[in-house]
Amino acid sequence: MNFIITILILFIMLGLIISIHEFGHFIAAKKSGVYVEEFSLGMGPLIKQFKPKKSETKYSLRAFPIGGYVAMAEREMKGSKIKKDRVLENKGFLKNLWVMANGIIFNCFLAILLFFISGLLYGKPISEVKIGEVIEGKAAYNAGLEAGDKILEINGVEIETWDDFTLEASAKKLQKEYVFKVEKPDGKVESYKVVPEVVKENGEEIRVFGIKSSGTTFKKGFGSAVSYAFTGFYETTTTIFKILGSLFTGDVSIKNLSGPVGIYSVVDQVKSQGIQTLIYLTAYLSINVAIINLVPIPVFDGGRILILAIEKITKKRASEDLELKLNYIGFGIMILLFVFITFNDIIRLVVK
Repeated sequence: MNFIITILILFIMLGLIISIHEFGHFIAAKKSGVYVEEFSLGMGPLIKQFKPKKSETKYSLRAFPIGGYVAMAEREMKGSKIKKDRVLENKGFLKNLWVMANGIIFNCFLAILLFFISGLLYGKPISEVKIGEVIEGKAAYNAGLEAGDKILEINGVEIETWDDFTLEASAKKLQKEYVFKVEKPDGKVESYKVVPEVVKENGEEIRVFGIKSSGTTFKKGFGSAVSYAFTGFYETTTTIFKILGSLFTGDVSIKNLSGPVGIYSVVDQVKSQGIQTLIYLTAYLSINVAIINLVPIPVFDGGRILILAIEKITKKRASEDLELKLNYIGFGIMILLFVFITFNDIIRLVVK
């Protein structure tokens, strides 16, 4: 029963994120006058399809909630009955850009809306990166850190949120020691060298510093909800970009990435924490989808935008054959990465 509940929650979350992304493409195409043959949620075998009267578009629901698509007239085809002015490539640079980027924009809108709803229901979370408790005998205690200390930097990197702390102290490569720069309750700034205890948990090495957060307070009200809509979006987006930057520099291992199996595991762990956590996770994943689609490789929206930009600069259209080859390469890269990430997700579950 627990498995079914987790799967249903995951399907609802992914379904919402994917449908909003594809709807962004769909509405931009429709508003631009592009012919849309099919709007599909999910990939693979068809489950349900309907076509409203006087509509040119078929609406489909498919078996696997790992994607979706908007089948539109993107290029002129010989013998096609579709009018030239309803083909995407004939709509000009700005309308092409809007159609390709609107899925990303809608995912950002979704995240902002979810943060607003969370702020309206539960309040805007306010939490300083302040130590609430230092566990006696552990690394932080032995180094001299105390409850009430506000963490300013770790190893020279500025810490503004607990996500920053987690990235620097737990996600990046293990360091021999961690230099904590903190502000004491009396305003003095001190530095402490902390050597964490490393323990094995579920087959992974976990660093134990022995500190706990001072907790989070919530400020309610419409104004606070509006504020959280944008600050939540900004802080989460910034955190994701920091993680991506650390992946490129090698400070964070690619093994830390999660696919659908890993996301299932996260949902299974946090669903007992309530709707607020699930709303945050959905917003976080929506921003992830937006950022991933910015990656300038074919298959993702970013790749198509890059080709469009090159065409604009060179004033030459890329050949259909070249686009097809690039799409195959991009799809191959995506599949390899998906398999690698899923394999690591399964290994983590099995080790548990």
